[in-house]
Amino acid sequence: MTRAAGAGICAFALAYLLADALHLPVLVYDPATGVVTTSRMPSGLQMRYFGDLLLASTAGLGSAALFGRLPSRIPVAVPAWTALVLVALDALYYLYRLAGF
Repeated sequence: MTRAAGAGICAFALAYLLADALHLPVLVYDPATGVVTTSRMPSGLQMRYFGDLLLASTAGLGSAALFGRLPSRIPVAVPAWTALVLVALDALYYLYRLAGF
């Protein structure tokens, strides 16, 4: 079960990072009009956070379900360290974007 959770965290972190970095089309919410659409780049007041979160959550849950059914042949440290590295990469990417580079 721990390996499945680690795989789910890895998939979540990777999907969350790639959705924004590659400008994948996700659900975009416009609070001014209350409309939900699909877009690569939001414009105006549109927010893509909910679409990114939905995509990453789906990837994480699917990965955890898949790895939960497979026989465990790798040590727990591998998915744990991989998840830690991917979450750190997410944090660095968003801090880089926040700094305006």
